[in-house]
Amino acid sequence: MITRRTAAAVVLSAATAVAGMALGAGTAAAAESAGAAGAPGATSAARPAIAAESLPASGADYRISSYAGGALQWDSRTSGSTVVVRDWNQASAQQVWTIRDEGNGNWSVKVPGTNNAADRDRGRNTVGAWNYVNADNQKWWLQNTSMGNGRAWLLHSVSDDNLCLSRGADLTAKVAACNAGDPAQSWNLDRDGGTTPPTTGRPTIDLDYSQAPDLGPWLEQQKKTVADYYPTISDLITKGAFKAPGYFKIIMDPALTQYPAYAWRNPATGNNEIHVNIGYTRNNKGDTGFLVHEAVHVAVWDNPTGRPGWLGEGLADWVRDYNFQPGTGAQHFGSDTNYDSGYQATARFIDYVSKTYNKPDLAHFLNTTNYSEQLWTQLTGKTAQQLWNEMPK
Repeated sequence: MITRRTAAAVVLSAATAVAGMALGAGTAAAAESAGAAGAPGATSAARPAIAAESLPASGADYRISSYAGGALQWDSRTSGSTVVVRDWNQASAQQVWTIRDEGNGNWSVKVPGTNNAADRDRGRNTVGAWNYVNADNQKWWLQNTSMGNGRAWLLHSVSDDNLCLSRGADLTAKVAACNAGDPAQSWNLDRDGGTTPPTTGRPTIDLDYSQAPDLGPWLEQQKKTVADYYPTISDLITKGAFKAPGYFKIIMDPALTQYPAYAWRNPATGNNEIHVNIGYTRNNKGDTGFLVHEAVHVAVWDNPTGRPGWLGEGLADWVRDYNFQPGTGAQHFGSDTNYDSGYQATARFIDYVSKTYNKPDLAHFLNTTNYSEQLWTQLTGKTAQQLWNEMPK
């Protein structure tokens, strides 16, 4: 158990020898004055090997608390927010940060639900939260220290390995010459208690509602619902035949106005994304199903088999309307619809065939088999058109 101390009432420890050099550490300010970026004789800090299981879970939410007292806190969700240290407050959402592995041993520390990351000002060596553009001064690498029985971390700025995140004497976030013996530079990374622990098949979901901050609380709740249901999606239509992606991002997109949402794999990042219509969401806050529909597309993205687009949309609606929110699927269709019309028509068709012909794994079969029209005859002895024609409408 870690004893939380107030941010303002801690006197920092005396000088400590680090790597053969005595670095003054009487206060955070003294640590800052001990060395600056580009100081003569500065050398690049060596990165120690760290066991993977000791590192944070990428994309998860953490509270970052200082051994000198207090916790790292953002002031607003807008780019340019100040970053300060305040008394630990378990109830404060502003003390929660999303930590993400950016590759090559580097990590970003972001305000949840935004693209704003802890950013070192190269001129003043202060830290704010600015729009993340993958710059070195927005990334950090981690070094375990001996404080707290090895639980403490130094956060080195990738833009200068010799500078580490520090609690300033004025309770602002700064960088200072790295000193593993300085409590002001040693941080606990505690998984936020409000975050559901990972379970098998449960994805990591990042959110970006910076373009619609009023929808942030709604999207945070939907994130939990979608993440909780994601393993069920896999059970329904993949059953381990292939692995559902374990990470995706949901983005409130002001450019999307024609339909509620779409899913795609961003070619620039390789990440799966769900883009959400802001106007639709504001007018339909009771609808979680459309996000589940898009999560189905994400889950089957790496399906090695081929299937037509209408079937993919029908499978996604089948998961939503006959499983996630059963009883909501459309039952009546006009003469202009058919089994291959996609969406609700195809979803109803899949549900009808699976129940009428005792094929409970039909959705899984259709999703893991190269599609052909002959499949329906093999399964039921009838063509798809015959099955559609007999289905009550």
